[in-house]
Amino acid sequence: MLLGRYCLRPAVLEDARALAEVNAAAWRETYAGLMPAEALAGIDIDDWTRRWRDRICSSDAGQAVFIALDEGVPVGLARCNRQSNPKLVPLGFEGEIASIYLLRRVQGQGLGRSLMARLAEHLMSVGCASAAVWVLRDAAKARGFYEALGATPLGVEGVWEVEGAVLPDLAYGWRDIRPLAFGAGAGRPHQ
Repeated sequence: MLLGRYCLRPAVLEDARALAEVNAAAWRETYAGLMPAEALAGIDIDDWTRRWRDRICSSDAGQAVFIALDEGVPVGLARCNRQSNPKLVPLGFEGEIASIYLLRRVQGQGLGRSLMARLAEHLMSVGCASAAVWVLRDAAKARGFYEALGATPLGVEGVWEVEGAVLPDLAYGWRDIRPLAFGAGAGRPHQ
């Protein structure tokens, strides 16, 4: 079943530039006021394209990259991998929701839930039963999104050093990602 006009599918190498562009656009929308304007203006699309290419080509079976399309036009992305954060591994979190971004114009339509379900399904397919995500402390909308999907704050804080900015963030987690995979994806778009 398609979710309106949207399609989700695993990203392929040819998507790397589109992923970088939608990632940058979503950052500018999402982090305006949370991240210095110079950091948002200084995004190097060529560098980000290389990063997305490396992620797509990764030989790590735990890593997956998905792209969200609106009538063939990229509007979002999501990525997961096995947990490697030294603060979260000892707490038993096996998977990581590494990134999920949607352009503002497509938010609130179930696409984010569908991407989260795809990430959870992938992590389960590689043996992960739990997952965590880092979210900016001051990003109330993002925190509410994860909480609505059953994530709980883990009481673990950190900082996100990105594009010259140092921002406080918090870890959220799911001890069991099965409800995320099976409950959040109702009516999700086909690949």
